[in-house]
Amino acid sequence: MKFRWNHPMPPEMKTPKSPPVWVFVLLYLVTEGSALLLTLSSWPGGEPLASQKFVLDAVVAPLLVWVAISIAVYHALYGGFVYEAAVKNSERWRLVTRWKEQSRAGIALLDSVILTPEPDLAERMLSLEGSPPENPGKVMALDSVDVADGVSRVRGVLDRLLTPMAAKLTQAARSDSFEIVMQCERQEMSADVQAVWSELKLPGRPRIRWMDNDREVGFADNWFKEDSHTSYSFSSFHQTPRYRLLLAWHLNEGGAEVPQTASEAAVALLLGSTALMQEKPDTKHQAWLLRQIVGEADQVDRSLALLLRAEQAPPERIRHFWHSRLKGLAQHTTVGAVRDTDLKVEEHALDPAIGPQAPVVRWLLPALAAKMAHFGQGAQLVALPHEKGVALNLVVKAHTPADMPWKPEYGYSLIAFEEICMCMTVVTLALLVSDNKAWGTFETVVVVLGVIFSLLFVGAKIFMRRVYTDNFWREHG
Repeated sequence: MKFRWNHPMPPEMKTPKSPPVWVFVLLYLVTEGSALLLTLSSWPGGEPLASQKFVLDAVVAPLLVWVAISIAVYHALYGGFVYEAAVKNSERWRLVTRWKEQSRAGIALLDSVILTPEPDLAERMLSLEGSPPENPGKVMALDSVDVADGVSRVRGVLDRLLTPMAAKLTQAARSDSFEIVMQCERQEMSADVQAVWSELKLPGRPRIRWMDNDREVGFADNWFKEDSHTSYSFSSFHQTPRYRLLLAWHLNEGGAEVPQTASEAAVALLLGSTALMQEKPDTKHQAWLLRQIVGEADQVDRSLALLLRAEQAPPERIRHFWHSRLKGLAQHTTVGAVRDTDLKVEEHALDPAIGPQAPVVRWLLPALAAKMAHFGQGAQLVALPHEKGVALNLVVKAHTPADMPWKPEYGYSLIAFEEICMCMTVVTLALLVSDNKAWGTFETVVVVLGVIFSLLFVGAKIFMRRVYTDNFWREHG
């Protein structure tokens, strides 16, 4: 089933109240009275009432008839509806739980390195250390990247990105489930990545994949076609590697005399799949980058409402709102939608701080938000432009599991206890009223029919479960 943010959730099916006790008392009185009247009216004259036959006809037989009728009435008025509700409500529980798991899916950020023109940018944007930088409209360079003669700036940036996380990269590369993804202008830059990898004496030669700057990926989606048979975040089997190093950068070329349109920046994110975090829940990580929602620019308010409905994080824990590269309608509707909610957040626009941004910001902004989430600054809301409009996602320090409670009334059994008891009661009654002194054909036929009907009732119950389940998923799946 394809995930939908606006998947309608059916209400829980209610069950009728069980029949009151007086119904069964009345049934007993009617049954017993009728049996007693028939027995007395047909009792041979002169034969004493204190006999085994009288007790059987006037007491035991009507009692068994009453039990069989009571079971049938109970099942018709209550038991059948309880079974139907239990089946449908248990399927509803699976539907809601799966939707919550999918809506809260994401990837774990194990480590990150951020290079921006302004140092300590995340801390300064939140005024934790100094004040936010102000460089509106100014195209800025990474002056902190020093390169030796004969070494390209790309390799200098890659060295700065990989060196701080060399220990974790060594562990990840030795896991036999690791790859590097780079998002930059040219595919041939993978040679620079391999060269820096070798210079740092990191193990092996990892596979390097390239994504151009037009490629949009989500934090809970498949990134490549060969991963399409399985979900990145919630399948029991993952072709997607446990560890994925994302490298993204933008460096201006051509020298100072060439006009530039975007500031320089670079970021490295070491990501861990949900499979890794399930297998090794104690794996140290900075934050979780959760599933994003994408909507048209004039529908941001609806997108934000659906995102908050998923309860990826408690609304009161969302404290900061980051955005970049939003222009015109997209910027006004996004900022307006956030302000119209009950969220009490501080707004942080990246472009006025370090100038106009290149596509690398789609990774830079979540990295900055993740750093602040890791620093205990609450959940972070991130908004970025998307080819379909605006993408919104949350960055949180701790992943919120699906917390759909299971109720005891959702449970049910495929064994038809009520119907089997009714069949056995009828069999017992037939055997008791039989005039045969020894076991004969009648008794054998009665027992066989009782077993057959019991099995038919079990089969009917299994069949009806299939009917209820199919109908539910056909309507709500």
